[in-house]
Amino acid sequence: MMMQQTISKLRELKLLGMADALQANVGQPAFRGLSFEEQFGILVDSEVSSRDSRRLNRLLKMARLRYPSACLEDVDFRQSRGLEKPLFALLAVCDWVRQPKHIVFTGATGTGKSWVACALGVQACRLGLSVIYRSSSQIAEEISTAAADGSLPQLKGRLIKAAVLIIDDLGLMPFDSLVARTLLDVVDERDRLRVGALVLTSQYPIDHWHAFLGDPTIADAILDRMVHAAYYIDLKGGSLRKGRSKE
Repeated sequence: MMMQQTISKLRELKLLGMADALQANVGQPAFRGLSFEEQFGILVDSEVSSRDSRRLNRLLKMARLRYPSACLEDVDFRQSRGLEKPLFALLAVCDWVRQPKHIVFTGATGTGKSWVACALGVQACRLGLSVIYRSSSQIAEEISTAAADGSLPQLKGRLIKAAVLIIDDLGLMPFDSLVARTLLDVVDERDRLRVGALVLTSQYPIDHWHAFLGDPTIADAILDRMVHAAYYIDLKGGSLRKGRSKE
């Protein structure tokens, strides 16, 4: 009875990992044969693991990644793709977020830009960093809707505060002046506060981006802040989707 009361109190204290571990192990002879210090260490480790798991799930849910199961361990480093394993070993530490130093992926459709960007997003979540993923069409629609219903300041605040802001498929649609100005505000404030890094993907090389970033002056300002001191990764090879369709 006393053990069940202890488990209930642990749950009341939100020590769910410890409560679950105690519930699972209390009747096990091997656990009961351990010293108090060893038992307590197992419970503390279970609590840490539980909190890490809940935090990761919360961050992934907030991120809304297109590929939430993507991970750096599964990146295909075939030489023909243009991905360098030493660089990604460096990126896995996520110092690029803290510096900050942006990442720009370019390459033809189907070369895996979005997937690799999401793998970096997952890695950032693993390290406890907040991530927001939006495709270019999603962010344009979200900005337009927020402007119409009066919630644009709140949206801008969320986009500014995220440690990693991923904008995918730039160039699939041109931005109107409202979207371009809002993105400039977001990028400018992130640059001023140095709160985190951008991850951008596009089928088009950077020197073509003016065509879909709105007014030339706004485009110049956005590009100046987005692509300076950035990692540029140009993915090569055929479409990975074609290979998957043959499997």
